[in-house]
Amino acid sequence: MERQQHSEVDAGICRRRSPRLHPQIHASDQGAALASRRSTRLRRQTHTSDKGARLIHRRRRGTLLENNDDMLWEILLRLPPQPSSLLRASTVCKRWRRVATDPDFLRCFRAHHRKAPLLGLLVCGNNHEKEFHSVMDPPNRIHPKHFILGHYNKLRYYVLSCRHGRVLIEDIKSKEVVVCDPITGEQHRLSVPPEFDMNNLSGAVLCAAGEQGHVHGSCHSSPFKVVMLSMYIHNNRRPLVRVFSSETGKWGNLISIETQPKTIYGPCSSNTLVGNAVYWLSRYGRDDIVEFDLEGQNLSLIKGPRRMNDFGICQCQIIQIDDSIVGVAILSYHDIQVWWREVNSEGVSIWLSQRTVALHNILNTLPQISETIPWNKLMGYDEDANAIFLYMHDSAYMIQLKSMHSSKLDVRYSREYYPFRSFYLQGDHSSFVFMY
Repeated sequence: MERQQHSEVDAGICRRRSPRLHPQIHASDQGAALASRRSTRLRRQTHTSDKGARLIHRRRRGTLLENNDDMLWEILLRLPPQPSSLLRASTVCKRWRRVATDPDFLRCFRAHHRKAPLLGLLVCGNNHEKEFHSVMDPPNRIHPKHFILGHYNKLRYYVLSCRHGRVLIEDIKSKEVVVCDPITGEQHRLSVPPEFDMNNLSGAVLCAAGEQGHVHGSCHSSPFKVVMLSMYIHNNRRPLVRVFSSETGKWGNLISIETQPKTIYGPCSSNTLVGNAVYWLSRYGRDDIVEFDLEGQNLSLIKGPRRMNDFGICQCQIIQIDDSIVGVAILSYHDIQVWWREVNSEGVSIWLSQRTVALHNILNTLPQISETIPWNKLMGYDEDANAIFLYMHDSAYMIQLKSMHSSKLDVRYSREYYPFRSFYLQGDHSSFVFMY
């Protein structure tokens, strides 16, 4: 009998704690009375006037939205990184605009997406004409006139490098190189050290931001470095390198190496950043590759795969296999070969063939019979996407080397393509007027 009384009391307590889980007709008298009082209060609220009900509803909804900035933050964080995404979100209301333009949010937005979108290609012709070609569809397409190079868009200025939202241009007449930010229009003119030959100059520009978690693509205010390389070997002159730092405003020490006579002549091709090293292909050295270690400040000449000797520089491209492994893509008449460099157990660098893929399988074209295909060349390389730009059959293609997936580009034939990536995000969204 005593056990039965305890069980009835326990049942009453459980029902009072969770009245919604049990029908009220099974509740104890005490629980039923409590439920009755609660239900009465609820009925009074439901029988208020329509005006009062609407007021209560609006207050609840407003309170819910006002207290969920974190939820809005997470929603906006997952928008695509295309230029129009945050612009459209910022037009919804003042609160959305406040979040979408918040500097802390923009940093998290970049960190979430990790890689900036490819906005377009800086196309450089044989006569050094320069034009920006957007690869995005409206409303994310950027008009060429808003890719700001200013005075340096003229023919007599040569593009040396494009990386991390900046373009490096050579001004032979003034003996300067210029670092341009096409998004902001900001420009930095640097006098080339006198020991460099302006007619045989190569260079690389890169972001020098050192903070942990920095994501390239919005480096407008970040420090930068310029690596200047002279490969003209004449009258016992040697390859030279100096590095400019925007943080110090000075050129670093002169770095050089001994080479065999007539090893390399003239300027090098566009450069590739792999890990902490910058690489160039020699325009006239066939399988000669220039390597500059940014961390160790070491300059060296290495040999590429012997297969490179069978092709010109327009059929070879230095690529990145992994974060710190350098590779070479070779374009033949029928296929693309990918090679990578490995250091064996004896400490000797060797080149290994990774894969060979037929072009007609990549481009979905008919197999080639003739080996006299005109304008069959590699036009450039996108480090972030690990993709090469190829021109053949009077068409331009972008080929992702890991998947070997290709996409056709509406870009004319030219000498070189420089991919331009940026998150294109400004705090006040003023740059979005560039879209059409």
